[in-house]
Amino acid sequence: MQHWLLGMALLCAGIAAGAQPGPQGQIARLNQQQGTVSVVPAGQDRWQAARQGSALSVGDRVWTDRNARAELYIGPVALRLAGQTQVEFSGLDANFVDITASQGELQLRVRDRLAGQSLKIHTGNLHAVIDAPGEYRIAADTATSTTWVAVASGQLTLYSKNGASQLLTARQQTTVSGRDLTAVQTQRVPNAGFDAWVAERDRIEDRSGTARYSPPGLLVQPAVVAVPQPQVRYESDYRAQQEQQLAWQREQDWRQQQDEFRRQEDWRREQEWRQQEDWRQQREWQQRREWRDRAEQDRWQQQQQQQQVLRQQQEMQLRAAQAQAQQQQQLLQQQQRAAQQAAQAQQQQLQLRQQQEMQLRAMQMQQQVQAQQAAQQNALRQAQEAQLRAMQQQQRGLAATQQQQQQGQSEDLKRLWTSPDSR
Repeated sequence: MQHWLLGMALLCAGIAAGAQPGPQGQIARLNQQQGTVSVVPAGQDRWQAARQGSALSVGDRVWTDRNARAELYIGPVALRLAGQTQVEFSGLDANFVDITASQGELQLRVRDRLAGQSLKIHTGNLHAVIDAPGEYRIAADTATSTTWVAVASGQLTLYSKNGASQLLTARQQTTVSGRDLTAVQTQRVPNAGFDAWVAERDRIEDRSGTARYSPPGLLVQPAVVAVPQPQVRYESDYRAQQEQQLAWQREQDWRQQQDEFRRQEDWRREQEWRQQEDWRQQREWQQRREWRDRAEQDRWQQQQQQQQVLRQQQEMQLRAAQAQAQQQQQLLQQQQRAAQQAAQAQQQQLQLRQQQEMQLRAMQMQQQVQAQQAAQQNALRQAQEAQLRAMQQQQRGLAATQQQQQQGQSEDLKRLWTSPDSR
């Protein structure tokens, strides 16, 4: 009886100790970090290096640098942050644990059922409420006022600023723009490094058993819960034996219920793990197919670009060859024109030379004619002069003859008129 009472007291003390939360307002614990991770305590503005295992409270902010990773535990929830992601634990009450994601990408893994308390993730244009086990992915982009939400397993509800809501279940995703849950068609680039790190953390968590949390309860208790100590009354031995037997029976029933509960929980977790593993395999297969399709598309685009560049080069070479052929043809035409002009010039020079020669010959002939004419004129002049001389000589002879005749006649007259004495 004493041992049984001692066991019951220890059990009640353990239950009471398990129900005691940490300091009031404490929300999460930094379980794992990779790369540069910084925090800002509530009410401060200076960033400082985060320490693994440190607790985070309401108002604390967490930032992961480029290519950094961080894993935080919020009760049975594992919150993973990708690089260049900022979150703030903005509120805590009996109904919600409020987390504000200013930018970046985060993944949540809820391993156990939640009782009464939900996760509320705020982004720039909406907030998502998670109250069921599963795996969720949220990426916020405040620059474009868009939020991408994907549900691997489980379910969540999206709420807009104007009160509209949208339910997402397993294997559904959407990209919301603006403040009225307007879905947009965008092609999101997979974060392969972050996906691989999340898968590795899930495998480590499943292998080490750290994911086996307590039965459903609050994520974080906002206030200290006091558990009253059990009242033990001592009665007679017969009554004590009956109570002992009843207590032993209740303990056996409780143990059977606990074993059954554990078996159901193990079976449920195994089924969830299998579903998640199937979904993860399908996701990996889909990602590989998308990567292959993207690689094939990139290869096809590169081939098209190379072919286009080759066509452009061929067109440029053809144009250059055509331009060169045109230049050669123009040069040949110019050479032909120059040759024709040279031939024409030579022909003109030949004609000119012939004309000059003909003119020279004509001049020579004219000179010869003139010389002949001059010779004829000289001969004529000489003949005329000879004739003139002959005539002059003849005239002189005639004159002399006449003179002689006149002189003879005068002498005859003189003889006639003179006396014989005078004669």
